[in-house]
Amino acid sequence: MKKIMLGNEAIARGAYESGVKVAAGYPGTPSTEIMQFLGKHEEVYSEWSVNEKVAMDVAIGASLGGARSLVTMKHAGFNVATDPFYAICFMGINAGLVLACSDDVGAVSSPSEQDTRIYAKLFHIPMLEPSDSQEAKDFTALAYEISEQFDTPVFLRTTNGVSHSMGIVQLGERVDKTKPPFDKSSPKFRPQGGVHPTVMHSNAHDRLKRLEAFANETDINRIEWGDKSVGIISSGTPFQYMKEILPEASFLKLGFTYPLPEALIRKFAGQVKALCVIEELEPFMEEQIRAMGLNVRGQDLRLQAGALSVETLGESLAHITEKFGKKAPERRTSLPGVITRFPTLCAGCLHLAVYYAIRRVQKMMKDREIVIMGDIGCYSLGIAAPHNMLSCAFAMGSSIGSAHGLSYAYEGDKRRAIVAYLGDSTFLHAGMPALLNVLYNRSNITVIIADNGTTAMTGGQEHAGTGVTLKGDRHPPVLIPDVVRSLGVRELYEVDPYDFNQTCDTLTHALEFNGVSVVVARSACRMFPQKIREGHYRVLPELCNGCGMCLSIYCPGAIQSKERTTKRKPKAEIDPIICTGCSFCAQICPANAIVRE
Repeated sequence: MKKIMLGNEAIARGAYESGVKVAAGYPGTPSTEIMQFLGKHEEVYSEWSVNEKVAMDVAIGASLGGARSLVTMKHAGFNVATDPFYAICFMGINAGLVLACSDDVGAVSSPSEQDTRIYAKLFHIPMLEPSDSQEAKDFTALAYEISEQFDTPVFLRTTNGVSHSMGIVQLGERVDKTKPPFDKSSPKFRPQGGVHPTVMHSNAHDRLKRLEAFANETDINRIEWGDKSVGIISSGTPFQYMKEILPEASFLKLGFTYPLPEALIRKFAGQVKALCVIEELEPFMEEQIRAMGLNVRGQDLRLQAGALSVETLGESLAHITEKFGKKAPERRTSLPGVITRFPTLCAGCLHLAVYYAIRRVQKMMKDREIVIMGDIGCYSLGIAAPHNMLSCAFAMGSSIGSAHGLSYAYEGDKRRAIVAYLGDSTFLHAGMPALLNVLYNRSNITVIIADNGTTAMTGGQEHAGTGVTLKGDRHPPVLIPDVVRSLGVRELYEVDPYDFNQTCDTLTHALEFNGVSVVVARSACRMFPQKIREGHYRVLPELCNGCGMCLSIYCPGAIQSKERTTKRKPKAEIDPIICTGCSFCAQICPANAIVRE
């Protein structure tokens, strides 16, 4: 049976067919769909863990218990998970353990761009990189065989191009495989009381030699001979681009990209006139091939930041393709009439209401400046115009810790109020230890937790605060105010962000408090788990004076009308299709010109 599958769906299918019993992850584009598809299989226990480090611990525990396990995350999440992963890479595993990590090349939905391939070299583990959906499924199955054959976790790395592209996939049947149960007396997993860490490190190097021999023999590394004047070494999505740009060339297609198959590379290099490496982001393969003493070009032939494409590669490789009588592909032109704009928050988003209230409080606090340390979530859009609210945002849960440090940098300066702004999923992910640290070490900051009851930015996934698991089971939710109180916070406020006056008063009190204050602003996301559509609002043109107050919320549902007031100011209109009926604009309209339809 064949099926058209997303790359992430194919990975989930490969894990299912390989007999995976336990899967854990944390949502993050472009990896999210792996867990969502895998969660549909009853035979696999699947969970959204509270963060990537915990997800890694879950997968490791399952592997030690004799169950094949999968752990998924995006590149930024891998940084969070490295602590336990580094250790198990040297200890070894019991049942197969595979990490599926997706790099957001081009930072389409991330605060940073990162090439996680370097981790494979750092951790001394094998890495596989599929180029399409069929390989995504096949390589996942192969990863479990390699994991158990070589007693190691395996790194399955994808990028946006594979994760979010679709292709035809040949399906197979599930094969359940279980290793012996956990041997709690084995010295293997007790490096201090059993095998010494230096011995484990030495064993990892020996394992790399055996893995390199495997890499030279496996058919997922293959030579495709063509014109030998140009030889191209590539993997993943860039391989597909190069096959489209220059199919006449000779190719060494690598699916097993660490450790590299040196013998195969030397064989290929010895028969081509010019050797090129085309890869995305860091010169990971290029540097290793150059270290083999081979003359190779790479970085100078491509972009070193951002996602590659047929167009960009065609331009940078024009001097090579011209020798084959080809012209560089023309760049696609923008569609006519499409307006370029900044990314924006959704109509009725609670962050719009909180941001507006903060701006209003700032105007009232003439002698103090509010400095907001941001975090990772929908509210990260508050960095950009027109909001210009957050001063920075760099990692999950870092808002509270960085606000704490900033408060000491500004110690004694009464002109600034320091705020940490984060969401519910982010707080449960990595905000709790940071808040505990603030309470332990004491500083003067206000923490705003915007609780919209979902992990909205990655598509509305559930989390501990919703009480709904990936499998759809319902449990009592973790109540964020209770968690905050249990950590020792005494100055805690709970507000409905759409109650404008209450929110402004609450923020004023919290910012005036000398110490740690926490404001939990709770209101459901207007988009997830399903779109909230209350009766939309409209503007009464006869009452609108064109003051622009409603437009200053920056809600995409409020627009300027062509109609003008007597003072030549544009009146307001509300788009009934976009409006979700949150009522916030009606609350702040001084002319009472906004009413529910």
